[in-house]
Amino acid sequence: MGVLETPRRLREAGAARGRARRAGVLLHGRGHTPDEKVDLAARLGILDGMRWVAPGADLGSWYPYRFWDPVSSNEPFLSDAIARCDEAVSEASEDGRLLPEQLAIIGFSQGACIALEYALRHPGRVRTLVVFTGGLMGPPGTKPATASLAGTRVLLTGSDSDDWIPEASTRETADVLRKLGVEVTLRVYHGRPHVVSEEELAEARSILEHL
Repeated sequence: MGVLETPRRLREAGAARGRARRAGVLLHGRGHTPDEKVDLAARLGILDGMRWVAPGADLGSWYPYRFWDPVSSNEPFLSDAIARCDEAVSEASEDGRLLPEQLAIIGFSQGACIALEYALRHPGRVRTLVVFTGGLMGPPGTKPATASLAGTRVLLTGSDSDDWIPEASTRETADVLRKLGVEVTLRVYHGRPHVVSEEELAEARSILEHL
């Protein structure tokens, strides 16, 4: 899979710009890099006509504290991360050539939390999210300001033994998303460490193939 440099510290792989029939934005976790997300795209396998765009966080982190801390404690870094994600979505869409139904955001850990926060702040901009071990930002019980995410589908994964994203947070996130009208596929794995497993990749592939 060829990898190209794109503007604004983005990495690109897959189908060429202007020829893609669908596109995905890849968001890395804390301490990781866009290159590792390009590697994850390679693990997903060949998806015909798929273009990948991967932005990078300054210093390898999208926000400084834990996702369950008050949202204000992670500002202005969180809003900066959402803005960078929006730039990547614009690039993935080729400035609107590809529609929201042809776009996906795929995030792991911190990147997965950013994917969810992006969907809340920009409802309808992207219709498919793959949330590998992530949760909604803010303390338990935080109510999103977004009224509806109807028409959005989310693959949400987690583990019963993950110290970074507790199982309770994963399940609460699924409940909140469903109340917002999201079509949620929830997968909680037993004993799975803080990684993206082959089972999760297979679930994601089945969703991305139908973009």
